This record gives sequence, C-alpha cells and structure tokens, in this order.
Amino acid sequence: MNIEYKVDKIEGFVSPATVIFLASDTDGTGEGDRLSPFRSAFQPLIESGAFSVGGAEAFPLRVHGGWLILVGLKDPSRGALLESAARAAKQVKKLGLEKATFVVPSLAFSREAALEILGLALTLALDERPVYKSKNEEKPLKLTEVTLLDNGQGQETGQVTSLAAGLEAGRRAVAFGVAMAKAQLRARALTDRPANLLYPELLANEAAKLAAQFGVEAEVWDEKKLAQEGAGGILAVGSGSSHPPRMVILEYKGPGAPTDKGPTALVGKGITFDSGGLCIKPAENMGLMKTDMAGTAVVLSTVLAAAELKLPVHLVGVLPMAENLPDGGGYRPGDIITSLSGQTVEITNTDAEGRLILCDALAAAQRRKPSRILDLATLTGACGVALGENVAGFFCDDPLLLAEMEKAGREAAEDFWRLPLYEPYDERLKSDLADFKESGGRLGGAIIGALFLRRFIEPGLPWAHLDIVGTARNLTAKPHCPEGATGYGVRTFLKLLTA
Repeated sequence: MNIEYKVDKIEGFVSPATVIFLASDTDGTGEGDRLSPFRSAFQPLIESGAFSVGGAEAFPLRVHGGWLILVGLKDPSRGALLESAARAAKQVKKLGLEKATFVVPSLAFSREAALEILGLALTLALDERPVYKSKNEEKPLKLTEVTLLDNGQGQETGQVTSLAAGLEAGRRAVAFGVAMAKAQLRARALTDRPANLLYPELLANEAAKLAAQFGVEAEVWDEKKLAQEGAGGILAVGSGSSHPPRMVILEYKGPGAPTDKGPTALVGKGITFDSGGLCIKPAENMGLMKTDMAGTAVVLSTVLAAAELKLPVHLVGVLPMAENLPDGGGYRPGDIITSLSGQTVEITNTDAEGRLILCDALAAAQRRKPSRILDLATLTGACGVALGENVAGFFCDDPLLLAEMEKAGREAAEDFWRLPLYEPYDERLKSDLADFKESGGRLGGAIIGALFLRRFIEPGLPWAHLDIVGTARNLTAKPHCPEGATGYGVRTFLKLLTA
C-alpha cells in the first residue's frame, strides 16, 4: 500500500472515500471547525444520535457520488487514534475501494505523532494472515493507495512552520509508522507459525538468514556450543525434545552510534512450543503455546527494523530457543542445573521453563558489556490473570530507564503497568540444595518470576522486564490486529531506541 502525505484544502479535493475523525468539542480538538466543508453531512447525524463522536465506530455515508466515512474518537490519545484509523481502513476495504483519503486530525499531541500513528494503523489493519489451506480462497480488492490530507496549512500549536519542512517531517513520520508496523507484522507472522514448522533449529536458521539480509551480525549457538559454554538452563528445557535448543546472538551497530557506552541489550524468550514438560499443561488451549516464542520474535523484528531504518544505535539481541516437551530424557522437578552464570538452580516445576532459558540469555547478553538490558517474555500466567489481555506487566527499579520506557510505551500506544520487585517475596526462592529455587509458588507468581531474573543481572546495570503473557496474543479480533499473535513490544522498543 502506498501512503502519501499532502497539505491542501479540503474543498474540492476528490476521492472515492474521505475519512474524517470526530471527537467531542470538550476535548479541545476543535475538529468541527476544521471540517466545516462536511458539517452539513455529519451534524444532523450527531444531533439525531445516529452517530456518536465518542464511539470509535466507522459510519459510511454516501455523499456526491463518493463515500464520507465518519469515525469517532473515544479520547484524544494515540491509542484511540490507532483504533479508529484501523477501523476506518477496514470499512474502506469492506466497501471494495482501492483508494481513500484520510483527513489528518488535530489532537493534543503533535501532527507528526498523529501521522506516525496513521501510517502504523493503516499498515496493521490491512494485514492478511497466512493460511495453510490446500486451495486458495478468492480475496477481495485491497486498499492500495491512501492520501493523508492535512488542511492545517503547516500550523502547529499556533506557530507557522515552513511548508516544505513540514511536509518532509510529516513524510518521515508516516514512514516511521509504516516501518514500525512492518516490524510488528514480522513478529506476528513468526509467532503465529505452527510449532512443527518453526522449532528451534528452523527459527535459529531463519533468524541468521534474516540478519544477513539486513546487515546484522549473527552468532548461532547449537547444542554443542551451549554445552561448551555451560548454558545449563537452555539445555535442560530442551532436553525432552527431539529438536535440540539454540541461542542466537545478534549485533547491530548503526552509523553514528555512540562509542562512549555499551550497547542496549534486548533479550526475548523463545519457547517454540510449551507443553509444560513433565509438569504437563491441561490439553485445553495447549495449541496456543506456539505463542511462547513471542519474545524472541519481537526482539528479532526490533533489531532488523533498527538496521533497516539505519538507526544510530548499538544494539545486541539475544534469542534463547527451546521446545519444552515431556520425554524420558527430559529434565525433572528436583533436578539441579548449573546456569551460564555459574549459579545453580533447583527445579521445582518444569512448566516454569521460560526463566531458565532467559537466565542463560541474560548472562550471555552481559558478556557484551551493555549499558542497559531489557527482556521481554510470555513468562507467567499470573501476570495475565492480574492484568488481562491489554496490559503487560512491567518491572524496573532504575529511575532513568523507567522514565524512558514509560514515555516510549505512551508514544507507541502499548500499555503496561509497573509491578513491584517486592523484596520479601525473594525469600521464596531460597533452596537448601542449590543457590536458589526456580519458582516460589502460585501467589505473587509474576513478581517472583521477575525476582528470579533479577538474580542474573549485575548490580548497578539498568534492567527492565516486560511480562507479555496476556498481550502477546489476541483471543478476539481488534481493528488493528486480528485474532492471533500481536507482536506487542516492537513499537515500544523502537520508540525507546529513537528517543
């Protein structure tokens, strides 16, 4: 799809479909004034109650031989614009139109931020998931050409800017939104791939192949290298599968990257399928456990996007991969393993496997002397129970990294909630036989999982942990994401890297 940003008057601008965003005047957007050419069409609908400006619905209206699509905005936030724009794009597609014009709304944030969200929303909304059917189904026409029309004449918060400069900045914003969406779609596609088509060896090979295409260095640790290095956590988790584990270490150093500090390290959990091991999961919904490698997909897609965008950053991505299956050769509750850091762990539950591969990956990442480290994982069911499917759990005690991540999340329209690294719960990891236990019971599970990971972080190193167990998969379709993997986290990481 081609998305073009233009600054022009609405009057006389002809398009098969024109999308306008409407919000309540009380939110300060003043959209009614900017959209006066359409007032005679939408005002009666609002007054009659047929259309709600605070509803996010997409209302198609036949006007002068074309379509006018009214879209409500629930609030003046980036998340509301993302949802409304995606809903409008689906409405245009439903009408069978290949071209449309979206009038850029004036909201509480910058015009560039709105354009970024529009580029993101349009690309995400029109994604088509791969299917594995023997016969191809006939697909409807695609929306192939979109104009983002700005009738603000280059004015931003009362300050007149150069039209040429405004156009260039706007086009860069759209392009970045599209790039974020493409990276997120790559993460979605990988996460949704069936486990028989994406076990550790195949995932590692694909990661290395993609890295080469994007100019990213990739080092692949097979089972022999993992054993040589002492990565006992990954080896234990993968010991029950006929598909041996892997770990891939990516490194990207962009043009102009700072040389006075270490890289940012990103670590993503990569369990390509999680049966629970000997502590097997219930059969119901076990098929969704192909999603347990969402963290690896997100980190891989983020690093590739950084390279494609030529971001001036130094970035390390560590991707631990294993398949957790029950077998006579698999690890057991009561086993004691030695991790890559040299610390020993008593196994209490083979279904708490994610932290075992992550602890080795965190140790490997710190060998690259990073300036900060962030991990992302579908780690604990407890976090999903606490926060649901729209909000990830977030753990961070470093003030600067905390502030940077919260800002990045807001700008990316990805929601997470800070949970405490509650020190008294650390006692639950005590072991009489090893340095500590793998888990500490059901209560406070998300916090205990984060405390376990913290034991593998060098003192003083800024670290953040995102538990995405609820946000990694949509159980019901949303305007910007169908049912299935979401690619959650890609946008926040990219906003963090471009701050």
